[in-house]
Amino acid sequence: MKWYKQNYVNRRDWIMENINTLGLSAEETVLALLIDFMQEKGMEVGLDSLAAKSGFSMNEVNEALALLDAKGYLSIRAEGTKITYDLSGMFETDIARSGTVLDSSLFDTFESEFGRPLSQKEMEKISCWNADTDKTMILYALREASAYGKLSFPYIDGILREWKKKNLTVKQIESGEY
Repeated sequence: MKWYKQNYVNRRDWIMENINTLGLSAEETVLALLIDFMQEKGMEVGLDSLAAKSGFSMNEVNEALALLDAKGYLSIRAEGTKITYDLSGMFETDIARSGTVLDSSLFDTFESEFGRPLSQKEMEKISCWNADTDKTMILYALREASAYGKLSFPYIDGILREWKKKNLTVKQIESGEY
């Protein structure tokens, strides 16, 4: 399964975090977020509904959708009498490939250490950590919590926050300079 289709990935957060890198205008951003939201909720996506929900004119919606299509972020297809909007191109760009994409080994390590499958909320927490923290730091925080016998997500979160507050690097943690 593609990384952006995993349950623990919040695509709208990813879009918001990468607006500048993706080169999205305000209109393009709003429409991409709306399309993703409406599809997730099983709502009918169309020009009328996008214009109504965004407050943009039909012309503004058409222009923004054309730009998203031209950038390769959106593909619009007619399937019978239905039109489908697919944002996969946005998540399969070089930007997305070079970004912080989670691999399953991080989840596997946590599940192994905790001795049980992770909950959806726990997977989302790891995903949030991974968005702004080096994977190695996350693993070191897990190891430290385990070493102290305090294996819990709040405890690991506290370790990561403390390290961030002290601006610690992986090298400093590896050498025990904290």
